[in-house]
Amino acid sequence: MAEPHAITLAEAKGTTELHVEPSALGITAAGWVALSMLFVIGLMLWKKVPQLIAGMLDTRIATIRTQLDEAAQLRGEAERLLAEAKARSAASAGDAAAIVAHAEAE
Repeated sequence: MAEPHAITLAEAKGTTELHVEPSALGITAAGWVALSMLFVIGLMLWKKVPQLIAGMLDTRIATIRTQLDEAAQLRGEAERLLAEAKARSAASAGDAAAIVAHAEAE
């Protein structure tokens, strides 16, 4: 059985459809988007937003550097305290051994 073919409106009338892109002041939608984007970028440069962001980043970098320096200082102090604790532990172990030996001798 033969399948019926759908006939489109353009085929029936023998014309093609033309679409006109809307525009305002001779500029299409894509042109308005480009103009508004340029305006926003220009406004950001005029208000010195990149310098403001750079200043904020520099401040954050300085804060992180001071925190890293403080952390390095604390680590050095902790290592020194650990070495002292190990020395005390070794000394007390020696003292304990001496006490045990003295107790066994008596």
